[in-house]
Amino acid sequence: MSKMQEIEIERYRDQIRKDVRHLIERYREIMAWDIPENDPLEADRLIFSAVHAALDEVEQKNKIT
Repeated sequence: MSKMQEIEIERYRDQIRKDVRHLIERYREIMAWDIPENDPLEADRLIFSAVHAALDEVEQKNKIT
């Protein structure tokens, strides 16, 4: 990564963090609406697992070999 890229991504770190929090909160709400007996801890575990899997998949598809 070039120095310029490092500087640029630093400018966006807070926004990326906010976007991820918003994504997690969105799916927490959806699960709470759709599942009356929703267990918030289990919901978080499942949401984080799905987000990690999605990030891994996107990263793998975007790797240049």
